[in-house]
Amino acid sequence: MRIIRVVSVFILVAIVGGVVLAEQSSGKWVFVIREPFLNEDGFRITTQTLERGRDTEKWWEFYQYNICTMNPDGTDLRRLTNDGISRNPRWSPDGERIAYISGLDGAKSLYIMWADGTENKRLIKREYDIHDFWWSPRSHALLVVVEIDRPKDRLENWEVTVDGKIKRWRSQQWAMGWLHWDAKGEKVKEPKRRVLEVLPKGTKWPEWSPDRKWIAFQTEGLLALAEPDVINMSRKWFLQRDEPPCGKIEEWSPDGKQLLFYVSGDICVATVEQGRFKNYQNISLYRGRNATWSPDGSQVAFIGANLDGRRTSEIFTIDVDTGKMQQITSTTHDYFDLHWE
Repeated sequence: MRIIRVVSVFILVAIVGGVVLAEQSSGKWVFVIREPFLNEDGFRITTQTLERGRDTEKWWEFYQYNICTMNPDGTDLRRLTNDGISRNPRWSPDGERIAYISGLDGAKSLYIMWADGTENKRLIKREYDIHDFWWSPRSHALLVVVEIDRPKDRLENWEVTVDGKIKRWRSQQWAMGWLHWDAKGEKVKEPKRRVLEVLPKGTKWPEWSPDRKWIAFQTEGLLALAEPDVINMSRKWFLQRDEPPCGKIEEWSPDGKQLLFYVSGDICVATVEQGRFKNYQNISLYRGRNATWSPDGSQVAFIGANLDGRRTSEIFTIDVDTGKMQQITSTTHDYFDLHWE
């Protein structure tokens, strides 16, 4: 429980003297806190004094990762896991459960638990890797990209209910984000085969809009849009030549009208109307990661470098309309995998 006491002491609900009060927002955050082990190796990794030749890729020898929740104003911090190897938590759409990945490299498992951390249940046991997963809009199941330790066709899609029932697809061509829930969350769908033939070669990991009508993806270093049902019938797709540069796509806004993405690490928003980009905005002017929308789409939370020059990362919020940015935490820990309920 040491981590809760330390973090709670330093949470900023106000920054006094030039000072901004953290405004109350709806929903709740789930995230991962990383802290070094309280031993010699943990000390050495934080001070970068490991002896030459020591393998530092085995992160579990030096750090522990555990899942926490907190209100967006910095209050009510709760630590939900204690195994030291839990990452990538995501809220179910109804806000009642959290799914997450736990395990060491080469042995990953998928778990779900209630929002208060109780009743952890393992849905997928010790697979080589779990690349991504998406909750059903009905919160009754997850669609998971699982990597199997075998010579070829290693990726599979699994539909896993919260009761543990599994349905598997071994179609490698759809493995990288193409299978998706329908808008109601009643079933898993796959695009028509022709979609991959029409889109630029190598297109993968598309980001599906909430209504499942549009996909956002990267091509030629740009943020691009496509309507799979239309291009399947027209047999053609082309850039509009007004697409913004893009290093990585994060997520659609809850209403499907805006996209979060990164340009050189800065957090940007693109507004989408009728399949075209209408305007773009660099909302952070500051490098960040794990950006996530508030439930009403008015704010974005993200993880960025500590403004006082320390090496720790902290959680910030930005008002999308005004650009007002607030630092919510100030701790001795690093944050990862932020997701807003």
